[in-house]
Amino acid sequence: MGVYIGIDIGGTFTDCAVLDDGGRIAAIAKATSTRDDPAEGVIEAVAAAAARLGVATEALLADCRLFVHGCTIATNAMVERKGVPTALLTTKGHEDAIFIGKVVQKVAGQSERAMTHQARLDKADPPIVPRRRVFGLTERIDRLGAVVVALEDDEIDRAIDRLAAEGVEAVAVSFLWSFLNDAHEARVLDRLRARRPDLYVSASHALAPVLGEYERTVTTVANAYVGPAVTRYLERLAGRLGALGYRYPLLLAHCMGGLTTMEEVRVRPLLTLDSGPVSGVLGARYFGAVYGEPNVLCADMGGTTFDVSLIERGQTVLDEEPVVAQYSYLFPKVAVESIGAGGGSIVWVDDNGLLRVGPESAGAFPGPACYSRGGAAPTVTDVNLVLGFLGGAGLVGGTMALDAGAAEQAVDRIARRLGIDRLAVASGAFRIVNAHMADLMRRSSIDRGRDPRDFVLFAYGGAAALHIAYLARELRIGRVYVPSFATVFSAVGMLTGGILHSAEISFPRALPMAAAGWAGMVARFAELRGRLDRLFDAEAIAPADRAFEAFVHVKYRMQPTALPVRLEDDIGADDQDQLIAAFEHQYHALYGESAGYRAAGIEILKLKLDGRAATVTPRLAPSATLAPADPAPAATGTRPVHFPDLGRAVATAIYDGERLRPGMRLAGPAVVERMGDTIVLPAFASAAVDAYGNVVLDVAVEPGVPGAER
Repeated sequence: MGVYIGIDIGGTFTDCAVLDDGGRIAAIAKATSTRDDPAEGVIEAVAAAAARLGVATEALLADCRLFVHGCTIATNAMVERKGVPTALLTTKGHEDAIFIGKVVQKVAGQSERAMTHQARLDKADPPIVPRRRVFGLTERIDRLGAVVVALEDDEIDRAIDRLAAEGVEAVAVSFLWSFLNDAHEARVLDRLRARRPDLYVSASHALAPVLGEYERTVTTVANAYVGPAVTRYLERLAGRLGALGYRYPLLLAHCMGGLTTMEEVRVRPLLTLDSGPVSGVLGARYFGAVYGEPNVLCADMGGTTFDVSLIERGQTVLDEEPVVAQYSYLFPKVAVESIGAGGGSIVWVDDNGLLRVGPESAGAFPGPACYSRGGAAPTVTDVNLVLGFLGGAGLVGGTMALDAGAAEQAVDRIARRLGIDRLAVASGAFRIVNAHMADLMRRSSIDRGRDPRDFVLFAYGGAAALHIAYLARELRIGRVYVPSFATVFSAVGMLTGGILHSAEISFPRALPMAAAGWAGMVARFAELRGRLDRLFDAEAIAPADRAFEAFVHVKYRMQPTALPVRLEDDIGADDQDQLIAAFEHQYHALYGESAGYRAAGIEILKLKLDGRAATVTPRLAPSATLAPADPAPAATGTRPVHFPDLGRAVATAIYDGERLRPGMRLAGPAVVERMGDTIVLPAFASAAVDAYGNVVLDVAVEPGVPGAER
């Protein structure tokens, strides 16, 4: 017997999900996130789950066979500029590449509102490495990988001597064309490890061996910048878990959509960026397959952000050059777009007297005014409490009381400034945050050429179900799934990804290639396979349990980006016509028929190989019998709820989500209160509890709108 634990750290809460040895969800729990020491919040969440199971924390961890963690340290370090002092060693004459960036760096990752005022924007500031810590070394390798100017050991040593004066803790090494010939970077690494073994070191050829001087350098510098903080945290957490009885390796969720080991994260800590939101997308993919829903629009609303992603034809969508803190980097990441719209997002009035919501958040401390932790600014959570969507029973199964008086006082301060009443402010803020979220969902779908009406919605996170019916109606989506464990969905989702390793290499070639070129590509894939096999060997994963997928990144000549085209299993088969046809089919599906231009020529940019190994996955066990449709056994009473779309308060039925049973049906207006979230059903929505215990909403979109019925 054994259990499996997933942990996801959010801006407000740390979530825990426990699976039993059959893959069934045995317990879910939440604890307040602790920014100063995230490990404390992790242990508290595990203790809360143990309490729900009626066992001691030590007993639960002793019985745990797999502990999976979504780590936020790297993300926080980048966004808040709290990484370690870092230096960059690069090719002489190119010391300013990371500061010059590209023309788009000022707007990278910015909102549409910010981008309309480019003249007021700055490039990444402060930079993650200051100019005084960038050292140019005399060396040059050309575009064919040949050494043109040799690197001298004396110059390496002089640069290392200067590091001590700068008090650096980490060093990034990124030379021109090192992805074709890594000899110079390897020599610098050897000298650094011999003379300064105390420094954390990253090299571009080991992290991103592909074309792109700026992005490759950013990736290397960012990896070094966050490396010591991530490593120290994980080692501290592993030590605490071990002291409490956990006996197995700690696995980490990563941004490409899978799990990896601490050993790989020590080398590539940047992999952990956005691992929590990505894990939620994995969960949506997994459970979408259970429901036979290949196209899913994921909506994750927590305490700080609102995150959106797509599942298309059962597959996640990858962002090949994601952005963090205005820096583009070269670790492919499951595409998740975020805005500052969570339960903790602050409601405020701008200099023009206009009501605004976010992106600043009250976080976990002091948190919303209704948390009674010293927060005075009104937040989305306070607004939902004032409207009556949230009740006095509080959050997290009633363990976290909400102070309605404090929420009203906070909203009243805004009302007095605007000269309107409390409910008008709350209704306005509710509409505004919904508009922000709906806009993001449109951008995440329509901007990719996808009609949101062709998707279903999966709503998860502690606050999503409060708003999701309104968002569904705005997007004309008639079906919404709210899992029974929506409040810890990312923690469950990370247990569905399995081990995933990925390796890539630059391979610029024009198609079609000569036979020797194809043979060279096959050889490069063999190198990548060897690299991944060594990782699997270190993890004691049997060869029979490994599965590989090969991708060739193809583009039309002169275009800046390439599409990943999956090769058939027989990589050795020289069928370039099939590869070209697959690329053009994919291109036309994304950009429209006849959008391609073969006369421009077709090129390969790089090669990528993914290696997977399965781990335990959750299993949904449908109920064999359904309860009567009448939800009366779960009713707890009524309370007045002010629905902004109606402009008035309505006596609304309140239901205890823990007492809802498969087969029960609900009609709006209604509110369902569960351990970690609240589902709001306006008058235009109804819901049913399905055989899996999940709540499925049917939202009435406007009559006559195409796609209104599913």
